[in-house]
Amino acid sequence: MRKIITGILLTIIFNVSYSNEIISGFKMPESVAEGPDGSIYLSEIGERDKDKDGKITKIDKNGKVSTVAEGLYDPKGIVFYNDKLYITDRDAVIEVNLDGSWGVYAGTMSFPKTPVFLNDIDVSENGDLYVTDTGDFDSGGLVFLIEKSGKVTVMFEGNAKIKAPNGILPIADSKLLIVDWGGDLLEANLKNNKIKKIADGFDGGDGLAIKNGTIYISSWKEGKVYEFKNGKSKVILEGFKAAADIALSKDKTHLIIPDMKAGTVTIHPLK
Repeated sequence: MRKIITGILLTIIFNVSYSNEIISGFKMPESVAEGPDGSIYLSEIGERDKDKDGKITKIDKNGKVSTVAEGLYDPKGIVFYNDKLYITDRDAVIEVNLDGSWGVYAGTMSFPKTPVFLNDIDVSENGDLYVTDTGDFDSGGLVFLIEKSGKVTVMFEGNAKIKAPNGILPIADSKLLIVDWGGDLLEANLKNNKIKKIADGFDGGDGLAIKNGTIYISSWKEGKVYEFKNGKSKVILEGFKAAADIALSKDKTHLIIPDMKAGTVTIHPLK
C-alpha cells in the first residue's frame, strides 16, 4: 500500500512498517539526508540552470515542511557532518548551518581541476568529504577529496573503469563504493588507489546506500531501486519517474528516495 501525502503531514513514519509513505510538492528534489533531530533534509534544484532558486528543505518528524536555506543554484548531493550540511552546488561545495545561514566551503578555484558537474557527496568518519564530478555524463568524470584542512585533491580521474561517477559512499576497510552513470557499480581501494567493477546494469546509476552488506542502488533513468548482495542484483522498487540520490534513515530501517521528476520523496521500510 502507498499513501500519498501533500502539504503538511499529520505524521511521518519512521515507525510504520507496512507501507511506503510518499511526500509530494517538491521541485526537482535530488538528494536526502536524515538530520540529528530526526528530520529529513532535502535538496531541491528548482528550475535547472536558473540562478538562486535552489533550496534546502526540512521535513520534521511531525511532517511539517519548511525551508532551511535558499538562494542556491542547483543543489544536489547532501550530507551531514557535525550538525552541518555539506552540499554540492554546480561547481562548489556549500556549508549550511541549521539556522539557515550558509557559505562556500570549497569554491571553484579550490579545485585542482575545474569542476564540470559536481554531483554526489559523502563524508568519512574523520570529516573528509568525497565528491563526484559526473563531467559530461559520458567520460572525463572525477572523484575529489576535500580534507578537513580545506585541501582539495583529485582521487580518481575518468578512465576505462570510471567514466561518469555519480553516487559515492565510504565503506569499511578504506574503500569507496561508486556508481557510474553508465551503470557500473565500482569499488575503489583508498590504500592502493585501484578500482574494480563489482556489478553492472544500473543504467543512470544515481544514489547508494548500504545495510549489513546489502547495497542499494537507484537508477535515475529507469526509475528503479536495486538491491545487490551476494553477487546478485534485483529490483526492489520501481515506478519512479527519476529515482535520484537515496539515503538510509539513521536507524537503517527505512530507505528514503527522492523522485526528481515527480517531485516526491518516498520513505520505504526495509525488511
